[in-house]
Amino acid sequence: MTFLILELVKFISFWFLAFLLGNWVYKYKIKVNYTRKIHHFFLLFFPIFLASCFPYRPGELLGLLGAFGFLWTLAPFYFRKNSDFLERCFLSFDRPEDRPYTLLWLLSQFFASIIIVISLAILVEIYFGIFWADIGLLVVCLAMIGDGLAEPIGVRFGKFRYKTYALFTKKQFFRTLEGSLTVFLSTIGVLFWFGDLFTERQFIYAVGLLPLIIMITEAVSPHTWDGPFLIGVSGILVGFILMYF
Repeated sequence: MTFLILELVKFISFWFLAFLLGNWVYKYKIKVNYTRKIHHFFLLFFPIFLASCFPYRPGELLGLLGAFGFLWTLAPFYFRKNSDFLERCFLSFDRPEDRPYTLLWLLSQFFASIIIVISLAILVEIYFGIFWADIGLLVVCLAMIGDGLAEPIGVRFGKFRYKTYALFTKKQFFRTLEGSLTVFLSTIGVLFWFGDLFTERQFIYAVGLLPLIIMITEAVSPHTWDGPFLIGVSGILVGFILMYF
């Protein structure tokens, strides 16, 4: 598959998903807390997944640039007032409590997250010979699956709340201990899923260190900007384990 075909697949997939989830929010009153997490995971996971399955070796730079496709995918939302279609799609990740910073937080955290995960993945490929997209998938899944499940589980089942903060505002937000425990358990599940990337000794250290540290990172990271922190900590820990164990 060529670079342009891959980009077209990502573009169509995103807008199909955005419109589908936006309709869920509009017609069926599905909580935005749920739909936005699907978006977040998709935007980070899907481009790297395609790069892993269909590595575009003739032009590695194009493959890396493709990881930043979310920029031109999300940019049209700044003109949503002129389009009913864009308005409907925007409903899928526009939490009322995030306004008026929804797009600012979304674009800035995804840009920072992609910079971090790609940089770490390339370094791992250079030093350990693991294809950058494969290690990128591991880091994204470590950072995003637990975080993606934590919010809906916290909203639905959370009883024990604690305060958190956000960038660009003094408004207080809340997370739950139930959500944090979800991050812990999900991290263990992801490590078993990607266990073949580690030696037996490395895997033992990964299971011993990553779930607790990633859970704490998610708990103390800024509201709606936890992605870069989770990806950074996950990537650094994975690199540390590969290097020293």
